[in-house]
Amino acid sequence: MTKTTELAPKTVAKRNDILRFSLEVFAREGFGNTDVQIIADLAKVGKGTVYRHFGNKEQLFLATAKFSLEQAAAYVTKKIGGEEQVASVIGQHGATGLLRMIGTACAEYYRRHPQAVEIMIQERAQFRESVFPTHLMHREETRGGIDDIVAGAIKTGEFRKVNIAEVTTAYADLLYGSVVNGCLEGTKSKLVKRVDAALEIFLAGLKK
Repeated sequence: MTKTTELAPKTVAKRNDILRFSLEVFAREGFGNTDVQIIADLAKVGKGTVYRHFGNKEQLFLATAKFSLEQAAAYVTKKIGGEEQVASVIGQHGATGLLRMIGTACAEYYRRHPQAVEIMIQERAQFRESVFPTHLMHREETRGGIDDIVAGAIKTGEFRKVNIAEVTTAYADLLYGSVVNGCLEGTKSKLVKRVDAALEIFLAGLKK
């Protein structure tokens, strides 16, 4: 299958339509109970079209898991803005302010899309013996940005000297744990407050 970024815009749009409905149905019904025909009907395509794009039900589920993470990342990126806005945030509030902004945006996304958390949980339960968790792969692919923020804060003296990789991992673990536990406890409406409180404690430990 050609990479999504190399496909025609209409094809990408159709794939994304399928994935949006796939996210909804898998989260509601679970992997085992999901009928791909229902996803196809919601997306207004034939079942064969779904399989033509994604191969089989397992590949569709894993593509859905990746899609949900990409949507979360896009939301966070939109919230924090481009390089100029990021530089402005750091200038006014330091790396602490930027990391808090990223965490808050993440919490906002999952508050609005708790089904994405359900997909992460299902993936682990369904494919624990055969698939490395999609969210962990995504974390490794994107951790460089947080590494750079932490490194910059150490360089300016905002943060004490720490192991950058360990801080980035702990930051991601904090966000993941706060979001997942908040959704499991049925308190998704309070996710932002929960994440903000956890970040306040975490970031205080990094400051000089």
